[in-house]
Amino acid sequence: MIQNNLRVMTFNLLSASKKRKQFPWDQRRDGIVEVFRALRPDVVGTQEANLEQLKDLRERLPEYDFTGEGNLGPAQSQNGDSWYSAIFFRRETVRRLPTPGEAFWLSPQPEQPASRFALASRPRVAVWSLFEHRATGRPFLFGTTHLEAFVPGHRRHGARLIQEFVSRKLREMGQEMPVFLTGDFNAEADAPEIRDLGRETRDRAGLIDAWIHAGGTEGRRGATFRGLDLRDRIGNWLLGHRRIDYVFFRPQLEVHSVERIDFDRLLDGAVLPPSDHFPVLAEFSLAS
Repeated sequence: MIQNNLRVMTFNLLSASKKRKQFPWDQRRDGIVEVFRALRPDVVGTQEANLEQLKDLRERLPEYDFTGEGNLGPAQSQNGDSWYSAIFFRRETVRRLPTPGEAFWLSPQPEQPASRFALASRPRVAVWSLFEHRATGRPFLFGTTHLEAFVPGHRRHGARLIQEFVSRKLREMGQEMPVFLTGDFNAEADAPEIRDLGRETRDRAGLIDAWIHAGGTEGRRGATFRGLDLRDRIGNWLLGHRRIDYVFFRPQLEVHSVERIDFDRLLDGAVLPPSDHFPVLAEFSLAS
């Protein structure tokens, strides 16, 4: 890794409350730790883990810290069913700036914790924080989220709220402020909500899909939903192999590489897969 570069990763960690009999957290945890250690990302947007999972990882990865919010809000922070959007950052290379982090819910009442759109599967939250890249001294805004799984219209509204937030922050901090957005968007690249994120309008900032920018293609090679059990494999067979985990950025930055990380390349085949999603790692130049 070049010192001036920033390694950004997105990783759905799979909640400990799901698939816990066949794929328990205590047998997946070490694989996630190994992914972090092998890839050495500087900042990672994670989705779906509960607070105890995040603390567990921090204990095993002392070079990292995290900030985030659960989808059920601060009052339910200890609830194992609260899915966090959380940001891990390597303290040696990235400093979290002493400004309040921001969280808002993807709903008609974004400031109301645990709020949701009508008929949404669960509350959804977007988390943002301001960091400084130590090697270059350059600040950047970083966010992560997990969009609605079943209702496309809710995903589109959620994406619009995120774009509006980014637009407000850019008016405050300047259009040249690097912005990174990671997450499990539960939508493929041709979905309206993903196309909307890339569309610059008068009121909403457009974001660049790092995978496409780097020449990546759709299909099996780029699919990020891996699945774990028979039900997942049937879903992949019926729906096709899906790229639903993204690293977005703006403005135009030099992108050195983007790759979907295959667990088989990093881990002993005898261990359980760490998650039902593959992480995506992108490396950017922040040299001014």
